[in-house]
Amino acid sequence: MAAVCGLLAGTLGRRSGYLAALGFVPALLLAVPLAGNSVEVGSTPQTQLTNWVPELGLNFVFRGDGFSLLFAVLIGVIGALASLYSVAYLSERERFGRFYPYLLLFGGSMLGLVLSDNLVALFAFWEMTSVTSFLLIGLWHTRSEARDGAIKAFLVSALGGLGLLAAVALLSVAGGSTNLSELDLAAVRASPMFVPALLLTLLAAFTKSAQLPFHLWLPTAMEAPTPVSAFLHSATMVKAGVVLVAKFGLIFGGSALWGGIIVPLGLATMFWGSWRALKQTDLKALLAFSTVSQLGLLMALYGLADPEGRFAATTHLLNHAAFKAALFFVVGIIDHETGTRETFRLSGLRRKLPLTFVVALLATLSMAGLPPLGGFISKELFYEAMLHAGPGFIAVAVIGSALTLAYCARLIRIFFGGFEVPLDDGGQPLKPAIHEAGPGLLLPPALLAGAALLFGVWPASAEWLARRAGAALAFAEYDGHLLLWHGVTPALLLTVLTWGLAALLVWQAARVYFFQVHLESPLSSNRGYRALLGGLDTFSSRLIAGTQGLALPDQLRITLAAAGLMGGYAVWRAPQVFQPFEALPLSTLPIAVLLVAGALGVLLSRNRLTAVVLTGLTGFGSAVAFLSMRAPDLALTQLLIEAVTVILFLLVFRYLPGFRSLPRGRVRQVIDVGLAGAAGIGTTLLILASIRFLSPPISPYYLENAYKAGGGKNVVNVILVDFRGFDTLGEIMVVAMVALAVGSLVRLGRRGEARSERDTAPATQDLLDLQKRRP
Repeated sequence: MAAVCGLLAGTLGRRSGYLAALGFVPALLLAVPLAGNSVEVGSTPQTQLTNWVPELGLNFVFRGDGFSLLFAVLIGVIGALASLYSVAYLSERERFGRFYPYLLLFGGSMLGLVLSDNLVALFAFWEMTSVTSFLLIGLWHTRSEARDGAIKAFLVSALGGLGLLAAVALLSVAGGSTNLSELDLAAVRASPMFVPALLLTLLAAFTKSAQLPFHLWLPTAMEAPTPVSAFLHSATMVKAGVVLVAKFGLIFGGSALWGGIIVPLGLATMFWGSWRALKQTDLKALLAFSTVSQLGLLMALYGLADPEGRFAATTHLLNHAAFKAALFFVVGIIDHETGTRETFRLSGLRRKLPLTFVVALLATLSMAGLPPLGGFISKELFYEAMLHAGPGFIAVAVIGSALTLAYCARLIRIFFGGFEVPLDDGGQPLKPAIHEAGPGLLLPPALLAGAALLFGVWPASAEWLARRAGAALAFAEYDGHLLLWHGVTPALLLTVLTWGLAALLVWQAARVYFFQVHLESPLSSNRGYRALLGGLDTFSSRLIAGTQGLALPDQLRITLAAAGLMGGYAVWRAPQVFQPFEALPLSTLPIAVLLVAGALGVLLSRNRLTAVVLTGLTGFGSAVAFLSMRAPDLALTQLLIEAVTVILFLLVFRYLPGFRSLPRGRVRQVIDVGLAGAAGIGTTLLILASIRFLSPPISPYYLENAYKAGGGKNVVNVILVDFRGFDTLGEIMVVAMVALAVGSLVRLGRRGEARSERDTAPATQDLLDLQKRRP
């Protein structure tokens, strides 16, 4: 479907968004098994196996457990709504041939990530989400902010991707399988690789889900178009790390280190995101930092690694997807209709955008955790889970929730007060007329806000969906239920305390803002990011200047030293290289002497022609060696190569400066001889060691199957054409490219000579004429 959208975008324009919405239908169809009995306790999840590299245990294994299906349906719903929304939101000048294929590729990557049971395939899809999100964030690449946001998101995600790759390798080795559901959990937990795998998994999750100090990429990623922000950074991509923690928590959850890292860091991220959101004047930036805060809440709940925390986290995951995507769509409507997202330029919008106001009010109340919206229910579950974590965690949770209420009040305040036409910096109206958005912009957020309301007034709907993930996340036996009223409970008292603290913050909003502005911490993630990039740039520049700018002899010395070290390492790791080899016949001794003499002659020669002839001597000696080993075709190939090489050398001689020896002191000569000897001996031993590693040798396989399977009469030809067909094709292409390059250089040289003759001919004729005129 991505390819179809790309091909038809030039014809259909923005209407290709309807095709993109159809591309998410397969994800929506996963609601059928989600509603069935295949995700109940005791049932076997549906799996689909597609062979990839079965010899290495690499296959595409998709597992449809309740949590994976629930998240896949969530991807389908938000992706389809974002596609429909974009039809009305984007202008006709947008590059739809890129936008919709990127959007669909990202949706497919996320589906593969949440459904994949094979750890290697999971990592592959993880990296695909990083690449496709980079393309989507940088869609408007002519803007420097978009480029910066795309690069920052990609670099931070790439750091986590490296951690996930290492974690996948460790888990596969320790658990005895590359499939997540088949890991030997007891062996993993008893393995010394358990703690490194745990820490690397957390690195991947924290970078992807924007936890401190890796949260810096998410606010700048909001430079993407609003449909992208709603899809990637509120409902799907930013929750990839949350999904990883939820699934891998079944492996690492029994460790105190797991919860000891995730819960404090998640709550700190919740507080910091809320605090920064309260300071923002751009509506999209406000929602970006609120997303950071909500992700910290989800991380803290899943980090508890108990049934209560997982149930509360899954419930809030549903609520967050509904209200946050709806709010991004609402901000897109406000920007689309008024021309600005700045809060100080907006007021009284409920009079001009009454329907948008209703949608925004429902979604904002749910994010604030107020009844009767779904966010209120999941916020109470959050408090109940935190009551078992300790008083310090409860305090941070209450303060973070109060800040959430405060920035929600700031968000909804733009709809109240007297309406004023938004003006630009020059005092001119940003839009000639402001009116309510059409159904294409209103319908997607209205559906999501309706879902947030439904989860609150009918809690059984949210509970039924959350229970679908119970068997997969090990909270199926949890007996808690979702209700608007549980009586007077400690969680309710904490909720009331939160409301009171939030009211105080709203009342003292001016002083809070003044305090925020004048309390700039010297520690900043963005400053650290820029300092790190600057340091890497300086280091790489100095490294290149100190190595790539060297003279050719110095670069050769480094190369030879590296070859000697590699050979020495091979000998150290494979002492069996010194075991006796099969004796070679005496007839090969003259050939060896010829080769060595040719090599020494090149070193002692005083002109290029002699050096080329002696170089050819070593090549022709190699051809004789092939003949002695009954390989005439290889000998013929070697002869052809040597002939072509000599011709090429002779062609370029006329363009080279004179032959001279570089002055070298005795110490430098000793060093060069030592390096050359070490490199030669090391390379020889490396080749011998590699031969020893081939156990059993592969040559008998070729000899036995060349005539049977290949159907040929020459084993070398069969190897080249059948067993190594693609390799041979690549070599032919390389040789052809080299031939074209050499031919082009020769023709260029001839044209240069002809042009030089044409340029000098008139001047020469003028000189002759002048001499004739002289008396």
